[in-house]
Amino acid sequence: TEEQMAKVSVKNHFNATKNPVAQSPQVLTVDDVLNSRMIVEPFKFYDNCLYTEGASAVILASKRVAQEICDDPVWISGLGASVDYVMPGNRPNIHTFESSRLAAKKAYETAGISDPVKELDLAELHDAFTGTEIMAYEDCFFCEEGRGGDLIDQGLVMPEGELPVNLSGGLIGCGHAVGATGIMQTYEICQHLWDRAGQRQHPNARRGLVQSIGGTLCTWTICLVLER
Repeated sequence: TEEQMAKVSVKNHFNATKNPVAQSPQVLTVDDVLNSRMIVEPFKFYDNCLYTEGASAVILASKRVAQEICDDPVWISGLGASVDYVMPGNRPNIHTFESSRLAAKKAYETAGISDPVKELDLAELHDAFTGTEIMAYEDCFFCEEGRGGDLIDQGLVMPEGELPVNLSGGLIGCGHAVGATGIMQTYEICQHLWDRAGQRQHPNARRGLVQSIGGTLCTWTICLVLER
């Protein structure tokens, strides 16, 4: 529902208030989001991320090199990537992003994860729009198809919930520097695994998920499971 989408916006803008590099830290109410200017129905102004300028980087290395250059490396235990038809009309299911489902499934298989809600500590999901984050709950198998809105209603994805999502503020709160965003999400998970995330630190974080998407209506997805 539009109210559930608005709750995602409230969550991510608030999470951004604890991120010193966030572009759009704000304390909003559901009514603020619902009453903001309509952009494209049903997305209001606060349902959308802002494009930003920025850069992010990681050093990717083999296990041997990583142990030589870093005292506390973060390991990629799960990896999945998938592409889909560019034209939505060619897709058999328009209610999900199949590239995300396939990428998440592969990442979980390689990481040995069977119950992501129980086995992940936190996640950074692509939230260019509030509805996209709710779809990601479903496409990353946090819940059944069509039940993503329940997770924001129940508080499961809130900072104090069982599986916090987008503690960075996400694209909506932190900003979307296209091309660097997926690396930003990866770095955010690393910060929590290293216990260096400051005010937004998730306690005892040991394993997190990154979901990065792009292209027309999620033409491609990459999912990473990161852990210490």
